[in-house]
This record gives sequence, C-alpha cells and structure tokens, in this order.
Amino acid sequence: MDKPQFKGQKYMKEKETRTLYRLTGVSKRYGSGEIAINAVDAIDLEIEDGEFVVIVGPSGSGKSTMLQLLGALDRPSGGRIEFEGRDLQALGDRDLAGLRSKTLGFIFQQFNLIPTLTAQENIEIAMAPRKLASAERVDRALKALERVGLLDRAGHLPSQMSGGEQQRVAIARALSNQPDVLLADEPTGNLDSKTGETILTLLHDLWADTGLTIVLITHDQSIAAKAPRVIRFADGRIVGDDRTFTSGREPETVGAGNE
Repeated sequence: MDKPQFKGQKYMKEKETRTLYRLTGVSKRYGSGEIAINAVDAIDLEIEDGEFVVIVGPSGSGKSTMLQLLGALDRPSGGRIEFEGRDLQALGDRDLAGLRSKTLGFIFQQFNLIPTLTAQENIEIAMAPRKLASAERVDRALKALERVGLLDRAGHLPSQMSGGEQQRVAIARALSNQPDVLLADEPTGNLDSKTGETILTLLHDLWADTGLTIVLITHDQSIAAKAPRVIRFADGRIVGDDRTFTSGREPETVGAGNE
C-alpha cells in the first residue's frame, strides 16, 4: 500500500475558515517547588476548523499533555484555552463532559474495547450518555462500521479481530457521536507499519471527505513528513509550526514559535 500523502482537501477549500482553538500562554505543571515539571510551557496556538494537524515530538515533550488539554480531559495550570470562542476554564465539569461526549471524539494507542462486547456493541455503548433511542444507536453504529470498512465484522468480539481492525472499531466508536473534532494519541503506536499506514489513510480520507478537524499526536517523523500542518514539540514548548496546506491557500511555511 502506498503511504498516505496528506494533500489539500475539498472541504477546506469550499468554506470560510474560523478559529476553532485559541490557546494563550497555556501551561500545565505537575508537582511544586524544585520538583515541579512544566509538561506544557507558555503555549500560544491557534487551530482552524477543518485542519489536519500533527503534533510531533519525542517522549516526554508534552505532546500528549497538550492533547489532554485540547480534549478537555485536563485543565491548564495557567493561561487560557478557548474552544469555539468559549473559555474552557469557565466551564463546569458537567459542561466539559457534554463537550467531550457530543463534540470531541478520541482515539488512543490502546484500543480500549470491552472484550466481552462485539464491535457493534462497543460502539453503541459509547453513545449511552446521549440517551439516543435504541434504533438510532444501532443505525449509527452500523454506519460508523461501514465508514471504516468493517460492517461485516459487526458481530465479532475484539479477540476475533486483528489489531488494525480493533483500531478501526475504535475510530468508528469515536465517529458514532458525530464529533466536530477527532483527537488521536499515537493511533498507530501498537500497529505494524503496513497496518499503521492503513489507519492513517483512513483518517486522511475522513478528513478529506467530511472536513472533520483532526489533531494527531505522534513521535513518528515519517507521519509528520506527510501532514498538512506539523507542530513540533520539545520540552513542553512549540519549536516549529509548518504548514504545507491551509484552507485552500498556497503552500507556506510558518516560522517557529515559542522557541
């Protein structure tokens, strides 16, 4: 299989761009005093609606912490995170939970499928907080499985599927709540290179076809090399922000920030 090339996608060319995320001076510290660790350190960042962004950096660089902050899974120690113009710090736990269940979709390195449930059931249970009718849950689950090419595996348990198939089920699960943003933390980390390319191609096709905003975390430089926008992390800071395609504009390179 040819490695995916993240080229410009039609959706971004057809719509006006708007800022989805705006981060101003965002930091995340763990511990205190001399043992305090700045996992994320004074980050200024904007992500437009409909972008495919890869955040790349070595282990411990702060990229996964950044994804948790973008996903409202954690709160910053300092600074401001705005999502669609709303200050996430000002939202209560219930509002943040609603944001995560209705607007954000998550994919992790670990597939996190329930071993005793079929692929379809794993997807349906993710929709439980939405309190949808049973028929709608079934319809969404089957459509999501069809979207990732696994409709024929709907009745299979995770143990009856390959790693790549399990990750595709995890992607279908993330899509079932019809999110606006897909956040992926090392989604190919547990897969061999060929299967990983299949997953990347699937994510690219989702982005190209739907205009879904995707933020993908990786340590793999080969993935970053093909992405339309690459944000490079080191020691909790942004050391590079490069665009090869943005909103239908000509290819450009953005100088490093937060050095």
